[in-house]
Amino acid sequence: MNRRTSIGILLSAGALAVIIAAAAALWGPAKKEGADNMTIAIGQTMQNPLVLEQEWEDYGIGDPFVLRHDGKYYLYCSTKDWRVGVKAWSSDDLVTWRYEGLVTEEPLTEGAYAPEVVYWNGSFYMYTSPAGKGHYVLQSDKPTGPFVVKTENLGLTIDGSVFIDDDGKWLFTHAESGGIMAAPMTDPFTIEPGKKLNTSLGHWTEGSMIVKRNGRYFITYTGNHVFSKGYRVNYGVSREAPDGVYAIPENNPLLISTADGFNGLGHSSTVMGPDMDSYYLVYHDLAGRSAEGPPVRRLNIDRLAFNGDKLSVLGPTHGTPVQAPAPPAFADIPEYAPPADKWEQVGDGRGWLSRSAAEERHTAEFNFVLRGEAGDGAREEATLDMIFAYENEGEYRAARLDEASMTLSLVEVEDGIEKIEASGPLPDGMDLTKLHTVRAESDGDSVKLYWDGLLRIERKGFQARGGKIGYAWNAGANPRLRYTAFSNEAGGSSDRKAIKPVPGSMEAVHGTPIGRPEERFGITPDGSGALVLAHKGDGVSFPVHVARSGDYLLSASVSNASAGSLLAIEAGGKTVKRKLEPSLFADDGEWTKVPLGLFELEAGTRRITVRLAGGGGEVALRYVEAAEAAAVPDNVIVEPTEVGTDKRFGGDAGWTDYDVSFDVTLNEETIDETSVLLRTTNESEFPDQVADSFMGYQLTFRNGRVVLYRVSYENVEEVESGILAIAPGETKRVVAKLRGAALSVFADGGEEPILTWTDPNAFLHGRVGKRGLSEAWTVSPLTISSFK
Repeated sequence: MNRRTSIGILLSAGALAVIIAAAAALWGPAKKEGADNMTIAIGQTMQNPLVLEQEWEDYGIGDPFVLRHDGKYYLYCSTKDWRVGVKAWSSDDLVTWRYEGLVTEEPLTEGAYAPEVVYWNGSFYMYTSPAGKGHYVLQSDKPTGPFVVKTENLGLTIDGSVFIDDDGKWLFTHAESGGIMAAPMTDPFTIEPGKKLNTSLGHWTEGSMIVKRNGRYFITYTGNHVFSKGYRVNYGVSREAPDGVYAIPENNPLLISTADGFNGLGHSSTVMGPDMDSYYLVYHDLAGRSAEGPPVRRLNIDRLAFNGDKLSVLGPTHGTPVQAPAPPAFADIPEYAPPADKWEQVGDGRGWLSRSAAEERHTAEFNFVLRGEAGDGAREEATLDMIFAYENEGEYRAARLDEASMTLSLVEVEDGIEKIEASGPLPDGMDLTKLHTVRAESDGDSVKLYWDGLLRIERKGFQARGGKIGYAWNAGANPRLRYTAFSNEAGGSSDRKAIKPVPGSMEAVHGTPIGRPEERFGITPDGSGALVLAHKGDGVSFPVHVARSGDYLLSASVSNASAGSLLAIEAGGKTVKRKLEPSLFADDGEWTKVPLGLFELEAGTRRITVRLAGGGGEVALRYVEAAEAAAVPDNVIVEPTEVGTDKRFGGDAGWTDYDVSFDVTLNEETIDETSVLLRTTNESEFPDQVADSFMGYQLTFRNGRVVLYRVSYENVEEVESGILAIAPGETKRVVAKLRGAALSVFADGGEEPILTWTDPNAFLHGRVGKRGLSEAWTVSPLTISSFK
């Protein structure tokens, strides 16, 4: 009997009628009447920071790394200095954690830095650099150890991380001054000479990790110093190779906060959520310094969102409940005796089908051991079908594992006729007596099959179908069926359903469409998708959770071609119409972030909606931001004193539009310079970090010129300049006016600006400050005036 016939008999013997629930397509247009009235169910919540049992005393959780394996999560962290061993915790949902004890007590793990664990072909490999004195590889057959040292000291600084690409090639990244290093690996224990990537935070750069999503490589990395408030996470994206050139998107830093009580955010790792579609960033914040000297850090987890080439964090969140990771729609560990309320048996005991059925768009995961021992030649070679989209015995799909050919195939059965749609070899050296994972992702018009997290088969133009999941095998197999699940999400669809935290940023393509907006890719500078509102009433609505009651400035990144259109913004119980005047837009580039207005929002869950209200043209919308705003006082004098010596700051980070007036005096001829800082946020002061440790604008006076810089930590750009001649002993009165994305500078009461610039990616709120220590210059206290 051939293999197709045997599996067909197994299925037909236990076939049941399949009831497929009808549901509106997630990506389809939503009716205008329902978009704002939909109930927002936040469900289970979590709150940062997370406090775990048995954290290292007076040290906490630093450099957290989370491994997802067989449906569970395992957390590892740095070991407190002068202690031996690595602690671990486990979780089913990323929220509730159980202490698993020391997973190794090898003497050389004293002060083990940043342990990361990779599962491959039956073994768990731990990479760590004890006390920063070079890397070692430890191995175990369980995620909870015991891990045993397997190598000599491999060197290579600190913070090693392993990435395995779809072709099975391994890459090792680690910390270095001026950029992350990347080195190929020939096996789990051998690291070849590497090269420096263009992933630098302008100083010491560490804590790297690479993930692959939708054909793109995303690398995250951290710097500059763990004791700095400005410790932060950046990211880069590449479509070519994990060790190639990365584009560094404009929404960096990806993660930063310098607020008292919540700062020093970094050393992140990325992990897939329980729904097998979402992703989460796991990182620490700095709580202080221990009595012995090392840093005390706390564990945080926030949701990530992917939009084409763009990665963003829904956060950072702190001290407020947020939506917890969503569970799968169905999950079980069937083993050898699946429960009858979840499974039905088919055939002669060589097949099981779930009683629950997935929707058309879904992801299914199968964890299994093909059989307890390898074939001996006298026994039939094993096959295992991992079934999904099962409607009936003649209509289903399967990921087929064939031991004889060591291949994975995508099988389509229609009208009882089987067709192999695609097939490919397993990675080299696979041991089928060990646990492996197959994930099937059905997303719109494509199906993807992953083997142990590596994309092996992608079939485009293959319409997604719903149905049950299950297993069927031949007499040669004796499978052990482990964690098996499906969710009704695929390809990032869950990003739409995520409740967005406010303050924060919301991608237009991740909202609920209203009317007939069109999603377009390839039109934005950062490779993200945008939503085009072409008809009156078209719009997008975002479910949000507001952390604190107060005033919020809403802004939006829209195409310059949107000028002249009228938007209606609904938030906080009121609707405001905002005409996109041409004067709001920057001359540089094709997109501008424009303010939409101030809204009073109460804490809790609600909706923010943006609609096209008229104007005759279409509006292309990339994202909407919500930032906490503070009333600007009128004619208040600020003498900046906070943060540091060279850079001093004052005022409120929530100030939006205002005028800044001051006198600048040149006391003597000099090559030195002095600066006034505008709309600054996330200010930091620490010797071991980049000098430009803030985000905002710097207005610099030198050599008869005034120069405007846009500063975002290591990214400093001179954007505009003007003439302002000041003779020794002379004083000039200067006024800087900030209106939305536009900044203009006037001198000595002149009506024409000596400098004007509109920032396409503007900082729309922030404090004021001074920079410079030269005695050759004097800058008076700053007078702040509100703009109404």
